[in-house]
Amino acid sequence: MRNVFINILLFVVLAVAFSGLTGCPGSPTVNPNSETSNTNSKANSNQTKSSEYPPLPVAIAQADVELLDGSKFKIADRKGKVLLLNLWATWCGPCRAEIPELVAMQDTHREKGFQVLGLDVGDGDGGQETVEQIRTFGEKFKVNYELARISNETTGEFYRFTKFNGVPISILVDKEGRIRGVFMGGGPRVLGQMKAAVEKLVDES
Repeated sequence: MRNVFINILLFVVLAVAFSGLTGCPGSPTVNPNSETSNTNSKANSNQTKSSEYPPLPVAIAQADVELLDGSKFKIADRKGKVLLLNLWATWCGPCRAEIPELVAMQDTHREKGFQVLGLDVGDGDGGQETVEQIRTFGEKFKVNYELARISNETTGEFYRFTKFNGVPISILVDKEGRIRGVFMGGGPRVLGQMKAAVEKLVDES
């Protein structure tokens, strides 16, 4: 009976510990260095507390982003808007779970120059998800913001910057291209932090 009690207690502890792991692992073909892989050493919301906000890394800001119509742009081209860069994939459960909140934020703040960009990271095996897969997924989940694809190299830059090798990842960027929040993984706590940061930023912009 003692062993049964210990086993039950161990199971409960492990269940609580793993309940906070709400992200999906990234593509195995992306290899961020050992200091940045599979580590969530930052808080889920890394908002700078000083008046100096860091700019979005050049490798991310200048990377090509492919829209579903085949056209391309760079994130830097969207300067002048408040951006929420959301890395996701159709196969990622936590990514799907947060979509209704992203849709609501887009609806609520659209008129204040706010824009969610859903950046698909691929199929999890190093390949890209097809445009048709992404478009069908967006229609099913009634996505009201732009969906696009990024390369493995660009995905790797996000992983290196955030020190988190997985999705979802969301980075909040102000109208000047400065980072105002980094949110890694999913779940109510992260979404609550994200919504509060977005509301604060659009109100000050």
